[in-house]
Amino acid sequence: MLKKSYLAVTLLISVTAQAGLTGLDTQELQEVRGQGGADFNWTLSLNHRYANDLSLKDISTHDAQTGLVATVNDAYYTYSCQNNVQCRLAISPNNHTEGGNQKWLVFKQIQGTLQIEKFSLAGTTIINKNGDPQTAMKLSFYDDKPLKIRNLGFNNLAVESDTDTEKGYLKTTVYNQYQAYTVDSTGKKTTFATDIPAFDKDTETGFMGLNMHGNLHMSGDLKIFSYNCTGASGARC
Repeated sequence: MLKKSYLAVTLLISVTAQAGLTGLDTQELQEVRGQGGADFNWTLSLNHRYANDLSLKDISTHDAQTGLVATVNDAYYTYSCQNNVQCRLAISPNNHTEGGNQKWLVFKQIQGTLQIEKFSLAGTTIINKNGDPQTAMKLSFYDDKPLKIRNLGFNNLAVESDTDTEKGYLKTTVYNQYQAYTVDSTGKKTTFATDIPAFDKDTETGFMGLNMHGNLHMSGDLKIFSYNCTGASGARC
């Protein structure tokens, strides 16, 4: 008896919940208007220790006593890869080989963080190519909520080649010493090893690097819609 009563109540609730629903034709759907949206924040971080406080806009920390800005090495956003080999991007264009060995373009010690404190997603109405109102998605960006670019880039770019025992993109050679020479008054050349200058010493070998810091300020709306959507039956939206 209890089960039958429960089933009857359930059916009654179901019927009651659907009793107020009515169908809308195409014309009625076009006349429906509403509003709403959502605010978001976004962080993309690669091999990086970054700030959890998205309101921080300074690149570096401040000395509490002197008020002076610290160096970039003391930034909120720092390189944190435990193994440099795992923080690389290697590309072999057209599977190029030389002497039977694969050649690689290797970006070493890739790192960086991109953060935006706030952007908004909402719906809006535009006038389409036929002169009719049409719904669209609107992304809004704010000047006081910049895109923060922190230590974004790579330390070295190098061309590496495979060997019989090692893949080129796994090589861990660093700058340490180089061969220099002197020539005496008789023209005799003497070769000797000397240390690499401190700027490059013990860094991974390569011929260029890239590192970016800054705030990209954006203000405005980006509206996304289907150009071919007319709202008519059969239109692809």
